[in-house]
Amino acid sequence: MPFDEEIQQLTVSVWDAILHLPIEPETGALPEGERTMSACVQITGAWRGAVALSCGADMAAEAAAVMFAITSGAPEKNDMQDAMGELVNMIGGNVKALLPETCQLSLPSVVEGSDYSMRVPGSRLVTRVPLRCGAHAVTVSLLESEEQAA
Repeated sequence: MPFDEEIQQLTVSVWDAILHLPIEPETGALPEGERTMSACVQITGAWRGAVALSCGADMAAEAAAVMFAITSGAPEKNDMQDAMGELVNMIGGNVKALLPETCQLSLPSVVEGSDYSMRVPGSRLVTRVPLRCGAHAVTVSLLESEEQAA
C-alpha cells in the first residue's frame, strides 16, 4: 500500500490551498546537517501508522510567514511549529480518508534541530515521497505499525 502518487497529489493540493506555493516531485533527500523541522500525526483505528512531514527550517519559516501573514521580521519558532503541525495535520487527514473508515488522527508533534532522527516506535517506513518547493526540499513519509504489517 505505498500510496506514493496519492501522497504526492495530496501534498501538492494542501500546499496550493494553504500556502499558494508550487511544490513538485523531487528525487533527492533533505540536506544533511541543515536545521530541519519535522511534524508527525499518528493514525489509529482500523489502520495504525503515522504521516510525517520534514523540511528545512527556511521552508518552515516561509510556510509560517504565508500561513500567518507575517510581513515584517522572521516568524518565531512557535509560528513555524504551528505551521508544520497544521500542514502535516491536513496531509494526514487526507491520507486518513484513503484508509478504512474507523481511523482517528492524533494531534501533531513537531521536532526541530540539525542533528536528530525521528522515530515512531513499533512502526516501519512504508514510503517516503520527496518533493521540492522552490529551493526547499520537503519529504512526506508514511509509516505503518509493525503489527499492522504482519
